[in-house]
Amino acid sequence: MRIPGTRRLGEWISCKDASRLISRNIDNPLPFRSVLRLRLHLMWCKACQRFEQQTEALHAILQKYRR
Repeated sequence: MRIPGTRRLGEWISCKDASRLISRNIDNPLPFRSVLRLRLHLMWCKACQRFEQQTEALHAILQKYRR
């Protein structure tokens, strides 16, 4: 499914792809194009928004525990 006016960004990413990008972004910065695609997905997907929040919270807790 293409988004009108966003040919350069390609197609919508699935929730599965979004969760992979969210997880990958914790350890390493994503390329700009991947960040844009992820942010577009997160604008409308509440489940992935929650997953991102939970992943960030878990990462913060683990960082505190490592110290």
